[in-house]
Amino acid sequence: MPDIKIRELKEEECKIWDELVESSPHGTIFHKLEWLKTVERHTNSKLYLLIGYLGNEIIAAIPFFYHRQYLFKMLSSPIASAMIQNLGPIIPNYDDLKQDKREFYFREFQKELDKYIYSRIKPHAVTVVTSPNLIDVRPYIWTNYQVIPKYNYVKSIENLDRIWEGFKKQLRKNIVNAEKKGVEFEEGDLDSYNSIIESLSMRLEEQELELPVSDEYMLDLYHMFYPDNLRVFISKYEGKQVSGIITTTYKDKISIWVGATRAKLKGLYPVDFLQWKIMEWGNKNGFKYCEIFGANYPSISYFKSRYNFDLNLYYSVKKKSSLVKIAESIYRWIKT
Repeated sequence: MPDIKIRELKEEECKIWDELVESSPHGTIFHKLEWLKTVERHTNSKLYLLIGYLGNEIIAAIPFFYHRQYLFKMLSSPIASAMIQNLGPIIPNYDDLKQDKREFYFREFQKELDKYIYSRIKPHAVTVVTSPNLIDVRPYIWTNYQVIPKYNYVKSIENLDRIWEGFKKQLRKNIVNAEKKGVEFEEGDLDSYNSIIESLSMRLEEQELELPVSDEYMLDLYHMFYPDNLRVFISKYEGKQVSGIITTTYKDKISIWVGATRAKLKGLYPVDFLQWKIMEWGNKNGFKYCEIFGANYPSISYFKSRYNFDLNLYYSVKKKSSLVKIAESIYRWIKT
């Protein structure tokens, strides 16, 4: 078979990109060109849209952000400062391909991609976090990447009775109690959206951390993607917003993305109530799946496992130069 060729998508060809995202089971809302361009504008990075050709056919693609970290050139998909959990490669019509073609396309694409980025861009480190729908990471292992498994929670929400029965008993009590005591569910607007971001920022400050993204970045996303792919949901008590969640909606899935700060209301659990109401909303509006991020940290996963969703596997893959490894070792030594 002819070799796979790698090249950067030209500016005038960019309309092709979203067609690739739509046609791939690995495509997420974060892969959409407008989202990628927004990240580029707000993170002091350069976006590369790299595609692999076999003859005249595009068989795979990946977005990368080039940025500097101290003295080092980094290539990331996604960039950590954009609050994007998954990105990585997309393979059009992957589910319709026979296994030998799936393996050939991805294996040869990754092999040629690695040659391309190290000969043209010459990064000191490459990081990729794959989509949950791409479980075959052997091409990364075969090109000497470190591979670490990661997890989300996901569940079909087509049968709400089954979802409800699967909840931990105490969770069901919390939801019923919240509704009895007057906690209300509403779709939010821009003010609600800003309030959620402000609450999240304040919670991080209490932990001596800071939100990795700017208000301007989040505002741009709202204006570009609300209401088609961003939705805002809030819980209210005695007329006041007490919790809120920003979701993404894309293809057949609603994803609980940002928010869910805990209100200090003794005996009330507005976040539990809110997440259940979002599942109901998703079912009513034709979404087949609900995704909950945050399965990779013990303290958070305990809270989220009560919904008894299924684990959904994805991967973080990294390759670092000797220089980066030495610098990281020195940094760890200084910290200790």
